Amino acid sequence: MRRKWMAKMLVLTMLAAGLAGCGDTAKESKEEEKTGTEEKASEESADDSGKEEITIGVTFQGLSDEYIVRLSDAFKKRAEEAGVNIQVADGQMNAEKQVGQVENFIAQKVDVIVMNPISADGCAPAVTAAKEAGIPIITLISTTSNQDQASTYVGSDAVESGEIQAEMVVEDLQGKGNIVVMFGQMGHDAQIGRYDGLKKTIEGTDIEIVAEQTANWSREDGMSLMENWLSSGKEIDAVVAQNDAMALGAVMAIEEKGMTGKIKVYGIDAQGEALDAVEKGTMSGTVFQNAEKQGSECVDVAIKAAGGETLENNYYIPYEGVRADSVDNYR
Repeated sequence: MRRKWMAKMLVLTMLAAGLAGCGDTAKESKEEEKTGTEEKASEESADDSGKEEITIGVTFQGLSDEYIVRLSDAFKKRAEEAGVNIQVADGQMNAEKQVGQVENFIAQKVDVIVMNPISADGCAPAVTAAKEAGIPIITLISTTSNQDQASTYVGSDAVESGEIQAEMVVEDLQGKGNIVVMFGQMGHDAQIGRYDGLKKTIEGTDIEIVAEQTANWSREDGMSLMENWLSSGKEIDAVVAQNDAMALGAVMAIEEKGMTGKIKVYGIDAQGEALDAVEKGTMSGTVFQNAEKQGSECVDVAIKAAGGETLENNYYIPYEGVRADSVDNYR
């Protein structure tokens, strides 16, 4: 009996020892698994913290302008989608102010600078400063006189817009008549390019420019200027305005004089009110400039620049002529 009892005790002791050993092994396995998971999480956290966010500094020529607001909105929307930081500055139609804003971006060591310059010559020092600081600088929808120093250009060809607009004028006037030209801000890339496109297209026709003056991209200035031209007694067949805002100002002055339908009006940008005017017939045509595409494309190009990718010299978004029968395509 004693031997049987000792044998049972021996078996129980061995069984207990085995179970204890299994428990220790399981515990060790769980500890190793836990440690491995923690190490992996730590590594992933280190990887995430190593990712540097891109910061883009952008100065717009003037956020009081209707088209520039659309451009800015498109830029901001795409930046948010792409997860990049942006610092936005309003140049308030002042080249000196824009140069100062670019200098601030340089001091803050942003990754990329985007400038929508108000003046080809006035904003040129900003491009030089960015290049000397080793920060990529992209010009947006207008260029500077030292464009070759910029990293690239994103926008449209100003000369092309002037040509498309002028082609509508030539067609409607059947190659002869008197026109007046409303300029944007003098020295602006679009002011120069659109005028070049106009002159090139009417060359060889019997269309004559009887007056030309700046209305500074402004509806109010466009209305005032048109009132002066109407009061001068000049014979005017058409108004060629370098943007829709000035064209709409001209329309207002013509309506007040009771001359709607007697003078044709053309703009550029295809803004909402201008599309309505073209559909109604108070404007004879406008030229579509794709603010949404320009703004979003610029963010994508800026991201490439921040990553050190090789950029093209230009990223062009084409213009398109808009008549009453095609208005719905641009709403």
